[in-house]
Amino acid sequence: MKRIIIALVAAKFAIFGSTGVSAGFYSGKGVIANCNSEANYDKGWCAGYLGSWADGDIDMVRRKACIPSDTSIGTLKKVLMDYADANPQEVEAMNGGELLQRAFSRKWPIDSTDDLVSEIYRKTC
Repeated sequence: MKRIIIALVAAKFAIFGSTGVSAGFYSGKGVIANCNSEANYDKGWCAGYLGSWADGDIDMVRRKACIPSDTSIGTLKKVLMDYADANPQEVEAMNGGELLQRAFSRKWPIDSTDDLVSEIYRKTC
């Protein structure tokens, strides 16, 4: 039984390994496809990806983008999708993290802060 489970796990990685998932990166095109989808799973994936990315590494994110602390996931998605529509060549060329960084830093450059609520935000922007 243990060998069967190990074989199934190995097969999964062999099949899905080339998609980039095992490397921990999503393509810009993949992020946009999931965020554009009407499927509930993809909508949830998009919300989770955007929220995790914006919250996950505050120092990295805030260095180039001063995202206001009260920004909703819906606003993050709109900013990303508007940027992707205006810059389709970047969707093709960038990974998901690079695309989000570019979209958010264009919308909220580091000198745009007026946040008076978040102490982390004020310290890093």
